[in-house]
Amino acid sequence: MTAGSAELLDPQALADLRALDPDGSQGLLRRLGEAWARSLERLLPELDRAAAGPDLDAIRRIAHTLKSSTANLAALHLSAQWQTIEQQCKEGRAEGLAGQLAQARAGTLRVREALRAVE
Repeated sequence: MTAGSAELLDPQALADLRALDPDGSQGLLRRLGEAWARSLERLLPELDRAAAGPDLDAIRRIAHTLKSSTANLAALHLSAQWQTIEQQCKEGRAEGLAGQLAQARAGTLRVREALRAVE
């Protein structure tokens, strides 16, 4: 794992994932990361369209999905960012949302790259 991945991926959560496939023979972490990256191909364009509105309900649904999936992939800090966005949308608050979305989206792309680097 590179220094950048260590900052983006929680070491204990990553160790827990690796424990599910201790010898790596199933390629579990790689397969999970690839499946998540494929889901981003759909979710990020949807997020961009929703943010243009802004459609807070659509943003909330996408943020909820990304909150859960990033937590499952050891990206706990990023998961917390998506949780904050989800909550803000639930409360109907659009102020400051564009900046939060830009940060979380950029973080999501960094996590995608970090997962590709994890062996």
